[in-house]
Amino acid sequence: MVITIAGGGSTFTAGIVKSIALRREELEVDEIRLFDINKERQDKVAVVVDWVLHKELNTDIKLVVTTDVQQAYTDASFVFAQMRVGGYAMREQDEKIPLRHGCVGQETCGCGGMAYGMRTIFPMIKLIDDVEKYAKKDYWILNYSNPAAILADMWHKRFPELKSLFICDMPIVIELLVAATLGYRHADLAFDYVGLNHFGWWRHIWNPQGEDLLPKLRDHLLSERPLTLFQDEHVNADWIPTFERLRKSMRLFPEFLANTYLQYYYFGEEMVAHEDPHYSRANRVIDTREKSVFDECRRCIAIGSAADSFLCAGVHGDFIVDHARAILTNRPFRTTVNVPNRGLVPGLPADAIVEVHGQVTAHGVEAFGVGELPHFQRALMVQQNAYEQLTVEAALEGSYTKALQALTLNRTVPSADVAKRLLDDLLAANRDYWPVLK
Repeated sequence: MVITIAGGGSTFTAGIVKSIALRREELEVDEIRLFDINKERQDKVAVVVDWVLHKELNTDIKLVVTTDVQQAYTDASFVFAQMRVGGYAMREQDEKIPLRHGCVGQETCGCGGMAYGMRTIFPMIKLIDDVEKYAKKDYWILNYSNPAAILADMWHKRFPELKSLFICDMPIVIELLVAATLGYRHADLAFDYVGLNHFGWWRHIWNPQGEDLLPKLRDHLLSERPLTLFQDEHVNADWIPTFERLRKSMRLFPEFLANTYLQYYYFGEEMVAHEDPHYSRANRVIDTREKSVFDECRRCIAIGSAADSFLCAGVHGDFIVDHARAILTNRPFRTTVNVPNRGLVPGLPADAIVEVHGQVTAHGVEAFGVGELPHFQRALMVQQNAYEQLTVEAALEGSYTKALQALTLNRTVPSADVAKRLLDDLLAANRDYWPVLK
């Protein structure tokens, strides 16, 4: 059993590897391979990974660290993809260019999400082609790369038979916060969620007795009481305003609990006013998470130990490995899944990539239908899905017109005139990454 992590230099790699190692008997894993085009970055992370595997957990799992495609994928059974095309330098452009035009600057939402998606579509196609060439016949790809909805749309159109899962840990983080706030273990609650990736709502939260706890959570939020936070990458000072906007969303639209990413679509003007166009979130991540991770790598290398290192913890690693375990053991794992609609959400195109609850087993994904949605949520999803599908068509067809249509449809862009100015600036910034648009 070989598991390859594509994007081995990620700051999340050590946590994923530790989660694999802790489940090594169920996964029957013999070898973990780290693959990245940035050797220097990956080598630093690999030192911590090696310590975790062979000293902290004392496993006999072989570790291979490579920049060679054939060595990375040959005979692999699983590929965990966590690709960030252009790195944080391009994420910074994704955020700052829209802000210059008075629009939301965010890496997966709005104009920044489109730019990121256009950069990533063809490298992801190459990854799939490489895996298909070298991996085992019955391989799976578990994707953490963003923007997940755009990539999944491309993926299911171009590779409809591919065994793949598109994974996002943000819903699980919100559910963990909600469970703690309500005084339950997450495992004891059943959640009903519907939307698109980074664009959805929780409609029900049931306890073991069948009581819907959403009214209780609504009362909690509207009475200005805080959510119960826990120590995780997603729960830090930068996220506190986000959770306050979650309360604001509930106040305005009390029917359902909104995904936190809806703040960019509900409160665009506020989000733009809140951001510094010269020092965006990408800069904050570079100066905090990125710096602290590689400072920690250097510390671990210097002392020869990664004991108790924060690099090896978090929801992110456990979540992707839980999916792999469900596939291998055939023990159903209930989770949020991103799948073609095919009637799951009435009123949306059959090929729209929807995010709903379902379960993962050895047979793949079984998604749960959700029934009719209120007009407000359904209309928002139809518009957002049209933007996502047009983005994919623009990239695959090299169409400037469809790229412009996609941006014009996006709720974070106020007009076609602004969309055109934005598109031209994004084209210039991404000339080394985007396909040629005509």
